[in-house]
Amino acid sequence: MPVVRSSAPIIAVIIGREPAHRYSVHRGYVDAVAATGAFPIVLASVEVDGTRDRIIDLIGQSDGLLLTGGGDVDPSRYDRVVAPEVYDLDPGRDALEIAAFHAARMHGRRVLGICRGMQIMAVASGGTLHQHLPTAGFEHHWEESRQYEPVHEVIADAGSKAAFALGGTVKVNSIHHQAVRKAGEGLHATAWSDDGVIEAVEGDELLGVQWHPERLLDSDGRHLAPFRWLAGEGHA
Repeated sequence: MPVVRSSAPIIAVIIGREPAHRYSVHRGYVDAVAATGAFPIVLASVEVDGTRDRIIDLIGQSDGLLLTGGGDVDPSRYDRVVAPEVYDLDPGRDALEIAAFHAARMHGRRVLGICRGMQIMAVASGGTLHQHLPTAGFEHHWEESRQYEPVHEVIADAGSKAAFALGGTVKVNSIHHQAVRKAGEGLHATAWSDDGVIEAVEGDELLGVQWHPERLLDSDGRHLAPFRWLAGEGHA
C-alpha cells in the first residue's frame, strides 16, 4: 500500500506494546515530529502474517524512522544471558525494529533512536548494552520522578549530530537503567554523561540519544532539535 505523498516529510514512528493489552507511545514523540512540519505515521508491531513485510515496505516509502523508548531489548540479541534486572522484554517488537532499522539504512533514510531506540540501533549494528547500569558501576541514571526536567549534563563532540540535537543546551533528563556499551558497526559514540555513560551514537544518516527530548519540550523548545534533524535539518 503506497504512502500518500505530500510536501511534508513523512516520518514512520514505531510504538510499543506496554502495558499489557495496549499499543502505546508517549504523545511527545508524535507531537514533536508534527511540530517540525513533518507528518508522523504511527506503526505498531502487529503479529499477523504479512504485517511486518507491509510495515517494512512503508519504512522504505517514508522519509525517516523514529525508534521510540520502552522496555528492555532482549539480551539474547547481543549474546548475553538475561540479567535479573531486565524487564518488559518484547521479542516481536525487537524483531520489527531491527528489521525497520536495516530497511531504513538500505533506503538511505534518516533514523532517530531515543532511549530504547538508540539501544536497538546499537544492537542491530552488532553492538552491546549494559544490562543494568548500577551493576556496571554507574548510578543516578534512573530519575523517573524528574522525567520532565533536566538532571545532568551531557558532553558532546563539537560539530557532531549529538551537539546539534542538544540545540545549545547541555542538560538532559535521565530515565534509563540500561545504556549502550559498544556502539556497533557504522556507529560511534559522540556524547557522554560526566561518569562516562554513552549518551549519543551516530553514523551516516543515523542518530541515537539516550535522553528523552520529547519530555523536555514544554520547558525548553531547544529540545525539538533532534526531531528537526530527523525531518531533514542539520548535516547527515
